[in-house]
Amino acid sequence: MSQFNQPTRKSGGELNVYTALLCVAVLVMLAGVVLLALRNIDYSGTERTSGGIFTLVDQQR
Repeated sequence: MSQFNQPTRKSGGELNVYTALLCVAVLVMLAGVVLLALRNIDYSGTERTSGGIFTLVDQQR
């Protein structure tokens, strides 16, 4: 038997533990990518030229 005035569960944009963990993980990943890019700019630069994010470092052996 069904009743008409029962409260229904709404699925909405409520924040739960897993959503918060996902947001924290994304922020940590973005911070890591930015720090890695900045480190690569410093490492690939020379005295005369500035480095870049996609600059390859030529290691002479």
